[in-house]
Amino acid sequence: MEKRIGDVLERLLIRKGAGIGFKLAQLWRNWDMVMGEELRHMAIPLGHRKNTIIIGAEDNMVQQELSYYSYEIIERVNAFLDEPYFDKVQVDLIMGKSALDEVTLPTIERHAPVLPPKPERLGNLLGKLDPESPVTRCYEKYVRLYSHRK
Repeated sequence: MEKRIGDVLERLLIRKGAGIGFKLAQLWRNWDMVMGEELRHMAIPLGHRKNTIIIGAEDNMVQQELSYYSYEIIERVNAFLDEPYFDKVQVDLIMGKSALDEVTLPTIERHAPVLPPKPERLGNLLGKLDPESPVTRCYEKYVRLYSHRK
């Protein structure tokens, strides 16, 4: 029985009480898709407070226009969340606030471990040690480590 890790992780998070937080994080990441072509440039996600979604607008004209789209924004967001979570839209002017759809997670640089130079006589003991010994298995693995190295 195959299961996708994303599905299993989502169910686990919901069971542990992080369900709506996980869904909201997905909403912010997929904001452009949820809002569609006409609204994605005007409606900038700033957050939520209880059952109110907070949307940012660049200026007063856009703020007024977004207030007319409140019902549609609620419908789209709740459809994405698969539940009627939000019931109000609050439209604020951005005024330097950071949008949630632009927040990026820090990346972790991964470095491959640097192996010391290959010992000159590495492998001379192969076949001479007790094959049942854990030390022999460790030694064989150490030899293989250097044999795959370019």
